[in-house]
Amino acid sequence: MKQFNSTFFIICSIILAVVAYESYIQAVAIDEGRIGNSLLRHSVANLFNIMRFPVQVLFKSWSRNPLNFAVGLIVNCLLYSFALERILHFILSPRRIDDDSL
Repeated sequence: MKQFNSTFFIICSIILAVVAYESYIQAVAIDEGRIGNSLLRHSVANLFNIMRFPVQVLFKSWSRNPLNFAVGLIVNCLLYSFALERILHFILSPRRIDDDSL
């Protein structure tokens, strides 16, 4: 992996962790019936279905323990951050064309 941008990775991990926490709180509020008809809160709560993938979806029995569930969310945030960093790197990196291939 050339030119890994660790600063972007850390910032993205923190932002995704906050989003995962907030979406979890909103999803719990919907389950308890405390959220009302707010479109924004329902949208944030629906983000939890995305944020819990792949660890909680693929390893349901492992994530029944609250500590394992939290570790799984952190792993998900790190996976998403890594994927976003690599995608951004490939989009913004200049294309190198070899002279021999022309």
